[in-house]
Amino acid sequence: MRLLTSAIFVLAAAGQLATPVLAHHSQAMFDQTQEIIIEGTVHRFDWVNPHMYLIVETTGPDGEPALVEGEGLAITQALVDGLDRDALKPGTPVVMRANPNRGGWGKQVRILDVTTQDGEIHPFYKESNRNLRLTPAQSLTGRWAPNRAGIGAGFGAMAQFPLTPAAREAQARMLDDGLCVAEPVPFLAILDEMRSIEIGEDEVVIHFDNSGDHVIRTIHMNAEHPADVQPSNHGHSIGRWDGDTLVIDTIAYTPNTSGLGGSVPSSAGKHTIERLSLSEERTRLRYQITVEDPVYLSEPATLSQQWDHRPDIDFSPANEVCDDEVAARYIDHVPE
Repeated sequence: MRLLTSAIFVLAAAGQLATPVLAHHSQAMFDQTQEIIIEGTVHRFDWVNPHMYLIVETTGPDGEPALVEGEGLAITQALVDGLDRDALKPGTPVVMRANPNRGGWGKQVRILDVTTQDGEIHPFYKESNRNLRLTPAQSLTGRWAPNRAGIGAGFGAMAQFPLTPAAREAQARMLDDGLCVAEPVPFLAILDEMRSIEIGEDEVVIHFDNSGDHVIRTIHMNAEHPADVQPSNHGHSIGRWDGDTLVIDTIAYTPNTSGLGGSVPSSAGKHTIERLSLSEERTRLRYQITVEDPVYLSEPATLSQQWDHRPDIDFSPANEVCDDEVAARYIDHVPE
């Protein structure tokens, strides 16, 4: 489940994606060309989906005590990037680096990172600088996750999709902004969240950790799409091996208001071909998807990305799901 935004694509198309825009609602309220520093102590850390919130007690411009709420990523993304929840307990002195709110002081800010007194930098929207040593995988079986560079590349590619006028009109309306909604690939596949692959003789199972709302895709190997296949949110998938590359063919998607990602809808005619293979050093997985949609794409669109081999991370707890109230919290919220 995920909040969605078309702001991702606007910024990517404008060439402003040097730091990936990890957003699930419109981020136009934040001035991402500016950075501010907020010094204080942690008042509360809300570890929630689809966005976590860190409230810092500080001193306002008027010299009076004030609370500033900073927005972060989903729990699933924080786990991949190594954010330590226990390091930011109430009372902890911190320096929060953030993008300010265009509405001025007292409004919610967008956290880049937080530094504690021991000098440790805790990443939020800013890419982690920690050293991550990847280990080789034996096969596609295992746990994988895109890094921040990978998600930036994915968003940039989606920003270049050849949208029809109908798609652009729907995208401008942002029907899913501020809502918990389920989106299929390609958006599901490019997020920096953990996913596992299990390979069997007759089927391959890909399990996505999507803001705690786990998505299970089953790929039927060496099979055909049934003539009476029933449409579903993630479609019906068949697979085959092309050498060491897993090729996944998916049809029978139900129409989705963000089926092409970022409030771009997809129709019942959506068709995807995915290709998964190991890199030469076997520490990364190459992911490529080609999407066809006769209603919302003027021609087939292709997106490529790499997923890091991450046997060190686990799935998030089942109770940490996308919450509708949290999803809309960014709208005129005042910290308490």
